This record gives sequence, C-alpha cells and structure tokens, in this order.
Amino acid sequence: AMPPANVNVVLAKQMLLSPSGWVSGLIVSPNNSEIASEVSGRIIELAELGATVTKGEIIARIDDSRLQLRLAEARSVVVSEKARYNFLESEVKRVQALAKRNLSAKTDLDRLASERDVARSEYLQSQSRVEQILLDIAFSKLKAPFDGLVSQRLSNVGEFVQSGTGIIQLVETNNNEVSVSAPITSYPYLKQGMSLAIESPMGNAMAPVISLIPVAENRSHLMEIRLDASNINWPVGLKVKVAVPNDPSKDVVAIPRDGLVLRREGISVFKVGSDNTAEQVSIRVGIGAGEFVEVIGPITSGDQIIVRGAERIQPGQMVNIIESNDRLISGKK
Repeated sequence: AMPPANVNVVLAKQMLLSPSGWVSGLIVSPNNSEIASEVSGRIIELAELGATVTKGEIIARIDDSRLQLRLAEARSVVVSEKARYNFLESEVKRVQALAKRNLSAKTDLDRLASERDVARSEYLQSQSRVEQILLDIAFSKLKAPFDGLVSQRLSNVGEFVQSGTGIIQLVETNNNEVSVSAPITSYPYLKQGMSLAIESPMGNAMAPVISLIPVAENRSHLMEIRLDASNINWPVGLKVKVAVPNDPSKDVVAIPRDGLVLRREGISVFKVGSDNTAEQVSIRVGIGAGEFVEVIGPITSGDQIIVRGAERIQPGQMVNIIESNDRLISGKK
C-alpha cells in the first residue's frame, strides 16, 4: 500500500459570497504636492532626490541674509518711532495740566493729541513690519507639510527663486491608497469598510474600501473606489487588479481556490473521508470572491478539503493531516 500522504486541510464553510469581476487599479499617494517657496531668494540647501522626510523637517533653505539686514533696519525704526510716541504722549500730559489752569490754548492740546495719535499708529506699523520680516525669515526654511519622499527637485541649489516658485515635489508614502475604476453598476454591492481582494506582480492582499465616489464618467460609465493600502508595502504607481462585487451576495458553500484540482476531465476536490482516506469529488465552480470560490456538488460545510498536497494524491490513499506547510514540502513526518 502507498504510504500516507502529508496534507494540509481547510474546512468547507457556509458563507456569503459576492460575485465579482477583476478591474484594474493603481497604487496612489493621498498627497502628491508641489512645495513652493514663500519668499524670494537664492536656494542654499535642498533635500536630496529620493530622501525620506518627516513632517516639519526642513526640506529647503533660502538665503535670508538680506532679510536679516532688513530686520535690523526695521528694529531700529521701531526704537525711534517708540521714542517719538513717548515724547508726544508726555507733551500731551504736560499741556493738559496747563490747560486745566487756563495757561494754554485748547488748539495746542488738540494739535498735540492728533500728532501723538499719528505717532502711535506709526509705532504700531513699524512693529508689524518687524513681525512680517520675522515671518519671512521663518518661511525661508521650507518645512515638509507631511511625511513623504522627495520625488522631484523642481529647482537647484544656487538658483534664485521668486515667491510661489515650485521647489520640491513631495509624495506622501505612509497612507497609500488603491484607486480603482469600477463599473457604476457595482455601486449597490459596495460599502465602506468591506475588504476587497487585490492581485499584483508583488503578491496578493486584501484592503478595505475607504471611499466610494458614485459619479461615473459619461463615456466610460466607471466610478472611482479608494481602498486603504497603508498596510501593504507596495510602491506608488504599481498597477493592480481588484475583485469588485457586481451582483448581490449569495449564501454558498465555499473553499479557498487552493483546494481545486484542475484536470482535463474537469474540476474536483479531495475531501478527507471518515477513515482518513482521500476521496475525490467532482464539483462545479460557482461564483468567486477574492481567494474563496463557491463549490457546487456533494460538499457540505465542515468537510475537510485538502489544499496542499492534493496534486499528487491518489483517490483512496491514506492521508496524514499536518498543520504547517514547511513539513509538507520537505516530506518529513
């Protein structure tokens, strides 16, 4: 007799499956921003291409030596405006005292009070000019608005840039999303939070729906779905396929696709019989959703279906159910 074959099994399960079709998608970044300079000046430092930066980190510096000179000048203006205002304030007080004793004309007092008010407003203006220059000095250090990757340098060190000139293209890398164009007819079968299966050249995964935009393009009749890919470490721009439901859910008996044995004569599965032998059962395949597929035939919920090792098994062969795959591959007991 043949020795018992080492196999992995899963239980066939009663589950709700939504018939789905594969549609194409793309890994995208939630933020892909052109960061512009907020002051004019010469670039003296610039983050390297491909650099990973954290929110608040300095990604570029503009030469602020001119601004520092303007700051010193503006501060000295504040000092003289303040002195002038203080002098006029004390003059007003002195003339007020004289006016009380009728030793001074009211017109003198009015003139001085008006001069004092003008001096006060000029003093406040000079202070706000200092604040403005300090703000420009702060802006001369460009900070990253989010964690990301420098995908392009739009200017170079040594170049003179005007305020508003783009300096760096920054792509957020932490919270990638999958952008999927799906038929608008799928909208009724989609809801936020449901997980969809994704296939890509870098592997397969499941990702939850974070937003549905039920507005279709006139010509294509496609709507956009966004999935949360923050836990999947795939690069921005990778093309993927996503299984999008396109009909109501059905209550079916389902197994993982790994359990299907595809031969010329048809599709079958091996289930483990009561005497620990492999029993080959012909089935038809119904709807598929992600890695699960509906099986139509004499399979019921709770049946042990062989998923690894089934290719080499003969019907009626004894099987030895093991847990982990590594022992299966090496053939150890």
